[in-house]
Amino acid sequence: MTIRPLCLRLLATLSILAAVPAFAANREVTITAPAEVKPGTSFQAVVTASTDAGGGEQIGFLHIEYSVDGGKTWTSHCYEEKVGNSATRTVDLLAPTRGTKIIVRTRVAFRGGKAGDVDYLGGPIQWSETWEKWLAPSARVRIIYVK
Repeated sequence: MTIRPLCLRLLATLSILAAVPAFAANREVTITAPAEVKPGTSFQAVVTASTDAGGGEQIGFLHIEYSVDGGKTWTSHCYEEKVGNSATRTVDLLAPTRGTKIIVRTRVAFRGGKAGDVDYLGGPIQWSETWEKWLAPSARVRIIYVK
């Protein structure tokens, strides 16, 4: 192999790498809570959301609800807009009777950046589908069993 073809290959590789962004956008949405609790126990569920996409992207909508009757009824915890690049919200809960389940759900729309209105996977928000119906990937759900 001569020097010239090696240099050409190196230049081609470098030009391909230059076209790839330095990093992909990281959009995170998590709900941290115990898997099980005892009846009458106070506990917390912590919802975190963040983006490092830049270009003006922020958490455009952050919605959190919870149900202490297995999803029959829902209580709103927060419906916030233009939250910034990151947010942490804590939901204080009291476990009901044994055998029930508590459901905490959140949905996040990332807005204002080059990608437009996107979910945590970077896909376009489906406003009348996944968003409206609290389905993934717009929403995250955590179930806590009362045992």
